[in-house]
Order: sequence, then C-alpha cells, then structure tokens
Amino acid sequence: MKTVEDCIEILAGMQVQNGEFKIDRSDYNLITSLARQTFRGTGLTDRQYQLAREKVLHYRQQYEANGYDIDIALEENRIPLREIDRSRWIKIIDAQEIEAYTTSSEKLWIAVRFIFQKKLITAIEKMKRVVGDGIYNKEEKVHYFPLNEITVYNILQVFNEENNFVIDEQLKDYYEKLKEMKNNKENYLPGIYGLKLRNLQDNSLDYAISSIGEPNVENLYHFYDQKDRFGLFHFDNVDLQMSMQNLTTLSKKIINRSKKQVCINPKEYTVENLAEVVLELYRFPLVIILDQSDPYSQLVKFHRAFNGIIPNESCSVMFRLDNNDEGIEFNQYIKNNNLNNKVDKSTKIVYISNNKIPKPLVASEWLPIAAITTNSNRTYGNKTESYVEMLDLVMHYDEDSSPLKRNVIEKL
Repeated sequence: MKTVEDCIEILAGMQVQNGEFKIDRSDYNLITSLARQTFRGTGLTDRQYQLAREKVLHYRQQYEANGYDIDIALEENRIPLREIDRSRWIKIIDAQEIEAYTTSSEKLWIAVRFIFQKKLITAIEKMKRVVGDGIYNKEEKVHYFPLNEITVYNILQVFNEENNFVIDEQLKDYYEKLKEMKNNKENYLPGIYGLKLRNLQDNSLDYAISSIGEPNVENLYHFYDQKDRFGLFHFDNVDLQMSMQNLTTLSKKIINRSKKQVCINPKEYTVENLAEVVLELYRFPLVIILDQSDPYSQLVKFHRAFNGIIPNESCSVMFRLDNNDEGIEFNQYIKNNNLNNKVDKSTKIVYISNNKIPKPLVASEWLPIAAITTNSNRTYGNKTESYVEMLDLVMHYDEDSSPLKRNVIEKL
C-alpha cells in the first residue's frame, strides 16, 4: 500500500485484498462512499482526508493481520486534496446575476450560500414552506429567494451570525427593522386596534371610513371581510368574534376564507342563501356572471332572490340573446322586469355573460366589489376572467371548481 486512498479502497474491497476485512456496520456507508469517490479519481477534501486516516487507524489490527504496513501510507496521497469553499454568506443581488436561472420579474433577490450541513439543509427546507422554493445553484451552493419582508425575516432568523454567516449590513438593518415591527405590531401593522383604525395612510384611512364608517362592534365584520381591499392585517379577536356572532353560517365561512375566490355548492346552499350573504356582507356593487349555456333560468333565480330588496331600477342586464325560443324568453324577461337600465353609480347589480365584458360596462367606470359566477368549470374569456380576478371576493356557485383553478379557489 502506498497511500491513504489505497488503504480505504482495500478496506472497502475495491482493490484486491490480502486476507479478509470486517467493517463495522456503522462505518460501512462512510468507507464505501469514500472508496467509490477516490476510485473514480475524485480527490478527498481536507476533512474527508482526516476522516479516512481515522478509519484506517481504527482498523490497524486488521491491516497488520493481513500483512499491510499502513504507517507510510497514512502520510501519502494518491490524488491531491480538493479545496472546498466553506464560506457562508447572505447578500442582496440584482436579478441580472441569476437571469440564466429564472424568468421572474423580481428585480432584487436575497442569496444564501453555504455548503452541505444537515442542520442547515433541514432548516432551509422548513423555511421554504413559508417563503417558497426559490432557486438553487447546485454548482455554487447558493439559494436565491425574492427579496421581501417575509424572506428577509425568515432567512435571517436561522441563517445568521450565530451560525457563522457573513451578512450584508443592509440586510442586518432591514432585519432589525422587521423585528422591531413584529414585536410592536400596534405601531406598524395596519389594522383595527380597540375599534380604532391604525397605521393606515391618510387616503387609505379615508377610503375605509367612507366605505363602511368608523369601526364599531356592529360593522367590524365588514372590515374583516374586506381586509384585502383596505390593507388591514390586525383585528382584536374578541371584538371580531362578537361582531360575527349573529351572522349566517355561510357568511362566516366566506368571511374566514383563505383565498379570494370560493366555491359554494348549490347542493348545500340555495340561491337565496347566496343572496342573503351578499346582503348581510353588503357586497354591492355586485357583478353576476351568467353561463352562456343557460342564462335565462340563472337570471330568473338570481333576480327573484334579490327581488323586493334590490329595486329593479338598480339592476342591469348588459347582454341579449338571439331571438330564438330561449332568446325571446330571456329578452322579454328583461323588458318585463325593467332590467335594461343604464349603469351608473346607483346600480347595485349588473348581469353579464361569461363570454365577454360589455363595452358600455367598461365605459361606465362602474366597478363591482364582488362577483358571482355560475360555472367555474367552463373557461370564460380572458377579459372576463381578468375582470373578476382583481376582486377580493369571487363566489363560484358550482358543485366543484375547475381542476385548473383549484389552487386559487377555496371550496367551502
């Protein structure tokens, strides 16, 4: 034997052996891994070299019993040791530095660099559940994530100077500010504290109050239902539960939705139940998108559900059908119930078809704050889809949501 690599390969049986060697079960994977590496011509790192020497010494008696002298071999290498960059750092980079790996429009990224360590690998896998998978450069051992408050806070909580990371000063300052904000939410996080709106910009504050009024126990659930519209993140739970206690079951489910779009099953809830929710949450102006396969019966159901509560002059059906059997009946229903009104600021409900957005609706500058669709499985036009996706509440009145949309639609 001439080198440490020879010793390891003989021990693992990858070179012809004199006699027999018995490897401890706890050492088997390590020794065979090192032997395969050197047998392929890949050098050991400095740490692998020290580990290999330790294992050879551990089996000295077996080597000597089989006629091997390991003392000279322990001081020699067949392959030069590999130099490993063990640096750990976190810094902000420009998107141009990783344009080869992503087509994302994000301009700034946070880069986390470290070589394999089980504790850190486990930590970053857990963190990805919160911040997303990001991008990994296997050659450079660098993880990349879009730069935002969530990624900075979660990354620097674990990957910090205590774990020997060198961190950009800018990121340190950013993290300290985030900790200050998290520990003192009442001074930073927009929300309703003690029935008072706090930490909103003046224009957002005025918009919220003009839409609902000053917060109180009676209207707090309206703020919570529309929190995405107003940019609210904090509510006192006791006040909120008190505000919601008399709401219908469906209203509570919708208020506590985790996604902006929800699927409501007609087998469990009637159109009248849905109308009750719209009234209870006062989700007007409302756009109702009728499926082109059966618009007449759908119009009749929804119109009757709101009839006597929302006057006909506050409703408008913004499409007509060809004058065939169903079309004549549909068009006549609109005429008989005075639903052919011009859309203006006083309009509460607008009915459109799921195949297009009427040009007069766009020109009117009338904007809904909620939508009801009657068929989430049918692919409607891109313009119509974009029109409702901007809303913070879209209710799909259907037995099930389209498989293509299940990541954005919550089934209640």
